[in-house]
Amino acid sequence: MLLASSIPANAATEQQARSATAKQAQPAASAQATAVREPECIQPGNAWLNPRFYWRNVFGARLGEGVIHESSSPNPFGGRIAPGSTFTFRWRPDTTRNPVGAQYHIHRVNLASVMAVAQVESVTGPGSLSGTTLSAQETPPNKLGDTVVRFRIRPGTEGRTATLSSADHSLTTRWLFANINNIWENTGSISFTVASRASLGCDSSSILG
Repeated sequence: MLLASSIPANAATEQQARSATAKQAQPAASAQATAVREPECIQPGNAWLNPRFYWRNVFGARLGEGVIHESSSPNPFGGRIAPGSTFTFRWRPDTTRNPVGAQYHIHRVNLASVMAVAQVESVTGPGSLSGTTLSAQETPPNKLGDTVVRFRIRPGTEGRTATLSSADHSLTTRWLFANINNIWENTGSISFTVASRASLGCDSSSILG
């Protein structure tokens, strides 16, 4: 009888001990996950590029034109961003007036400078990423939608600068049986700097951007 009555008591004690251990482990695991993935730490900027392009004939008359719509959310260009933080880059080539006889346009943007400090987490939309070049084919009269690239800033890149310029863009147009060259109407560049969380005033419970 003594043996029989002691078995349930021991089992109950072991179960209570396991339950207490599990409760203690849950906050520890949660704290560890929080430490691994810090909140976003961004000082947003307001720099934008949106390069315009056009074609012209030998007399200087314009044959067609368009614009590359680009935006980021949140926008690090013109601002600063800490390692581990993310932002999305939206890219949409838009030929507003096509040269007569144009069969298609292939738009490209070289993201090498950005990818030197940030890893690509995803690419969605009509464009495709090959190496560091994002490209898409625009076939008149069809219009392209947004291509969205999600970036995460790499650890250990504090102090480095990423730049995107009009020189990073290129365009090939197929016209009848030949390629015709375009001209970029506006030139310039935008950039952002990778900064430490401390310099941006971020901690585990604060978000700048």
